[in-house]
Amino acid sequence: MRRLIPSPAMLVACLALVLSLGGVSYAATRIGTKDIANNAITSVKIRDGAVGPADLSQASRDTLSVRAYGYVPWKGDDVVALEAARTRGFSSVTRPLTGVYCLTLTDARIDPTTVAPIVTVDWDKSAGANLTAYVSVSAAGCPEGSDLAVRTFSFVAGKPYKPSNTVGFTVLVP
Repeated sequence: MRRLIPSPAMLVACLALVLSLGGVSYAATRIGTKDIANNAITSVKIRDGAVGPADLSQASRDTLSVRAYGYVPWKGDDVVALEAARTRGFSSVTRPLTGVYCLTLTDARIDPTTVAPIVTVDWDKSAGANLTAYVSVSAAGCPEGSDLAVRTFSFVAGKPYKPSNTVGFTVLVP
């Protein structure tokens, strides 16, 4: 039986492999935060999901959070209410005019004129098609003390849009 003797090239290759693997593991245990230059790690170099809320400063968490949200489903023409389980930061909603919903925030520190509220139609809790909603920060047409107004409309092909009470919506205040 013939015995295999490794060539000198094979010995050098194996030695290089062992040394390279050892160097990587050594570097992984020895490089710390102080060894990395500021702004050297960019978002491309961070694995998705590797940074969570606990890793961020309180100021960053506050900036990224929603400070108030409210859900107003359509429950018939005479019913106007915030759904408590899906609302935080709003104390009340009224509807003084057709398609005009007036909302009051609970946090006086939120200035409606300095935020960009977002509203979206809830198609599951609305009646009709071609519906829309938009935020009116001026709260025109709302009683004193209202912070935001949401206006809701329905559209019919070939006819002008009209205010509608049949639109459920969610509003977010960043």
